[in-house]
Amino acid sequence: MKKFRQVDEGLTWVLEAKSVDEQVSRLKEWASTTQCLVPVVRIGVGAEKPDFGIPEGMPSTVEIKDDIPEGMGNTTINLEWRRISGFTKPDAPIHNLKQAQRENVWVQILEGLHHAEAKLLTAVKDGKLLELYPKLEKLMEPLGITEYNKPKAKRKSRAKKEKK
Repeated sequence: MKKFRQVDEGLTWVLEAKSVDEQVSRLKEWASTTQCLVPVVRIGVGAEKPDFGIPEGMPSTVEIKDDIPEGMGNTTINLEWRRISGFTKPDAPIHNLKQAQRENVWVQILEGLHHAEAKLLTAVKDGKLLELYPKLEKLMEPLGITEYNKPKAKRKSRAKKEKK
């Protein structure tokens, strides 16, 4: 089993497999080694819809350094999972904080992550993981996930149709 510091690295490895069966197998194998993967995928695709109490998208106050090499963020989603999962539980102490304080904690988490994981975590929070990883959609049925946020089909522009 490969070890991954970052969730985005693991998802890339899963989706590099040739067949859906092999991708599902890799995902399950990896999930057996980390507690955050199953909730990250389920929340990220919209199979579960917790209220994080955070506005949609990347907060405008986040200062993300996108020149940091892979695996070199200060922390990871895996290491921060205890704090992140508090946002998903309605009775967690984080929800007792004022909105600005809660958003500040979220910004601190994002700024500690590698930029790729910060984007991934934002997509998870917003239930838009399939927009970042569209190939994951083929794994939903084999994983038993029937209710999820189906990505909007991209519409072809009229200009392209008229040229044909």
